[in-house]
Order: sequence, then structure tokens, then C-alpha cells
Amino acid sequence: MLSQANKVRALYFLVFSCTASWLPIFADHLNAQGLSGIEISLVLSSTPVMMLLIQPWYGVLADKIGIRKCLIASTLFAAISFLLFLFNGKFFFLIGATVAMSVFYNALQPLLDSVTLGLVQEQPNLNYGSLRLAGAAGWAVTGIIVGYLITSINTNVIFVASSLSLLLAFFISLSLNDFRVEAKSAIPEKQNLKAVLKNKMLLYLLTAVLLVSIGATTIWNFYSIYMKEIGASATLVGYGLSFQGLCELPLFFFSAIIIQRLGIKTTLLVTLAATTLRLFLYSWVNEPHWAIAIELLHGISWSLFWVVCVESVNGLVPQQWRATGQSVLYAVYFGAGQIVGNFWTGWLYDQQISIGRIFMLNGFLVLVVAILCSVFIRFQPKTIS
Repeated sequence: MLSQANKVRALYFLVFSCTASWLPIFADHLNAQGLSGIEISLVLSSTPVMMLLIQPWYGVLADKIGIRKCLIASTLFAAISFLLFLFNGKFFFLIGATVAMSVFYNALQPLLDSVTLGLVQEQPNLNYGSLRLAGAAGWAVTGIIVGYLITSINTNVIFVASSLSLLLAFFISLSLNDFRVEAKSAIPEKQNLKAVLKNKMLLYLLTAVLLVSIGATTIWNFYSIYMKEIGASATLVGYGLSFQGLCELPLFFFSAIIIQRLGIKTTLLVTLAATTLRLFLYSWVNEPHWAIAIELLHGISWSLFWVVCVESVNGLVPQQWRATGQSVLYAVYFGAGQIVGNFWTGWLYDQQISIGRIFMLNGFLVLVVAILCSVFIRFQPKTIS
């Protein structure tokens, strides 16, 4: 019999297995269906748009009927929704299927985080990081398996793998405790939001996060197309994705020590430098095996960057408004930034610009962000948690 902690770890593993199955390959699948760059961007942007529109109301619903019930419903209906992609459909069908899937898929990680928070309150010997690490493991394991299956069959397997992962998550969710967490409504009060956004340093940081997200979205959503442009097989793409997951593990684990040693601003600049270097290396490399070696920078450019962002926002907003601050951070990176990044990449791709060249342009964007952050971002010692 699994303990509640191990059930949560299993859920993180399966939810991120689902994400690793479809997200990095989805643009490649749409490209194979004959969609243009802008059409691909519209389909990809459906997920962050639905996150912005639906997620706050989903949080209110979870507060009313219980997190566990919403998690059960989300895993089941998201699993079913992924199967819609197995039907041959054109652009508007794909938009509809993506919207239907996103309504339930987008809720999974926030709901799972809420369950984790409740578990940590009940069992103080646990912490968020020790449970979240299972997600990185799920990403790492799944990349290899899905890459091999794509080579043997076709890209439709990404939707079957996603559906099966969430179906297993559904059955595990049935036996979860319904943890009660004292939290504010998922919709920030307008007064709180205005007060938070009066912080000039926070606005500088959020602007930087937005621009980095625009540049990094090409990595998240167009990685498979890039790898195939330089001659990689689907199996090799899978190895690259798995290596990304492995590189996340130590940086999530040691992030607190690194930030304590370097300081939060220096750590932020290191992550931006790593992101810039990563994007430039993608544009210079013509051999797929060397491209996989670039993923050594993934842990610094993503895992450590995100921890720095969370810590920075926590330090820059008053304690009573920290939930509002984190909501804004999430919306900026995973919502607005990804929407703009998808359209930016899709438009350039339609101009016959390779993904490698787009990585180079994005590298200059992040380099400018790093320079501006070194000048304008200031963190007082008291703001560091």
C-alpha cells in the first residue's frame, strides 16, 4: 500500500510523463500535418490562453468542491481529451481539440501542488522539492520511451502515451486524501494586484521573465523540429528530452545552497548567461549529438532560473500578498510569454527562417535582458527568503 507521499510522487511522475510525451513533439506533429508556422502557433497558444482564462475559475471550483475531486475529474477528462488528436482533423479541429484538452490539462500541476502543500502541512518532515523531483524523473524516463515509439510507429503515439499516463494518474487520485489548505481565492483581489504591481523592482523582474519566456518558448515547443532540421531521428530527440529531465534533478536539489552562496541577483545573472549560451550553441551546432550535449545547460537555464524567480517574487512582495505575486509570475511566464513566443517563432518560421536561426535571435534577446538586469535589478538583503 503506497503512502500518501509516494502517491503524490507517483502523480508528479505521471503528470510530467504526460507533459514530456506531447509538449516537445506537438509542434513537430502539427508540422507533419501540413500546418503553416502561424497555424502551428495558434494551436500551441491555445494552451496558455486557456490557462489565463480558465485556471483562476478552476481554482475557485476546487475551493468549493475539494481539490481531490477536481484532480480526479481533470486526470480523467484530460486523458480522454488527448485521444481526440487520434482523429484526422484539419486546423480548426486541432484548435478545438487543443482547447478541450487544455481546459483539464492546465489544472493538473496547480491542483497537484495544492495537494502537496496539504501533505507538507500534515507531515512537516516532507518538503515540496523532495516530492517535485519525481516530476523531473518522469520527464527523463518518458523522453526515451516516446522517442523510440515515434521512430517505430508515428507521432500519434504521443497522445496515446499522454492519455495512458493520465489514466494511471486518475486511478491513483481516487485513493488520495482530500487535503485542506488554508489559502486565498485563486483570483487575486484587484486591490492586492494593484498594490503588488506598484513595486518597481517587481515590474522590472516580471518584464525580464516575460522576455526570457518569449525566447525560451522556442526550446519548449519547437525542439523536435530543430533536432530534425540538423538530422536527428525521433529516438535521438527522445534521448535529448530525457537528458533535460536528468539535468533538472541536481539543480532543483541544490538550488537553495547555490542561491545562498552566490546571492539571488548573481544567480539570476548566471541563469540568464546560461540561457543565452544555450540558445547561441543551438544556432551554431550542426550535429545532433552535440546538440544533446547542450542540454547540460538545461538545469541552470531552466530549473535554477525558475527557483530564482519564485524566491525573488517572494522577497519583493509583502507576505500577505505572496500568493498574488506568484499568480502573476505564473501568468507572465506560462501565459503571456508563451503566447508571444509561439507567435514570434511561428511567424519567423513562415519566413523560411530555420529554428536554429530563431534560437540565435532569441539568444540576443536574452543577452539584452541579462545586461538590463545587471543594471536595473536590485535586491535588498532583507528580501531574500
